[in-house]
Amino acid sequence: MCDYRILNTDRPVKKTEKIVMLSRENFNRLGTENYMKVLSTDRRQTLGMSKSYYYYILEDLKRMGLVEDNAIAFKAVLPFIPRESSLDLDVGILYTSNNHLIFIDMGSDKYSCPACPVYAECVFGLRRVATEMKIKIGGVGNDEESRKERVPSRLWNSLVKGIFAKSIVRLEAIPVRGT
Repeated sequence: MCDYRILNTDRPVKKTEKIVMLSRENFNRLGTENYMKVLSTDRRQTLGMSKSYYYYILEDLKRMGLVEDNAIAFKAVLPFIPRESSLDLDVGILYTSNNHLIFIDMGSDKYSCPACPVYAECVFGLRRVATEMKIKIGGVGNDEESRKERVPSRLWNSLVKGIFAKSIVRLEAIPVRGT
């Protein structure tokens, strides 16, 4: 089960390879319609939300390290779940590709592969992210068997783990904010 979306963005996107890890709570908030709208455009007037709410969300996006100098400042966002003595990688990703935001949350109950109305878009996004990140994930078809076997779901999980594995070796610091 998942929630998959691909959105056009007219907000500038910085050339960066930065991978941001967000708590599951922040990732869930990021996946809401209003947060995605603010992230995808710098034209507040077109969104139909109050000025104060727009800037509240924009400040939150800046605090998370996702927007800098009014531009999208990440390549990918991965969610994690804090545990008592560890961090667990969760299955989801927000990815920037050209002027698109590709969002998938494998923890959602919105869609299921066998009856998914956005199956073709999901496979397109999966291939695009894997190609741009240079991660091999295997093939996926548009046939009924692939849908029934939930192949895209398994491949998204594999892709998220691959991005994490590729980026963790470059980890230099984990800034932690005080309470």
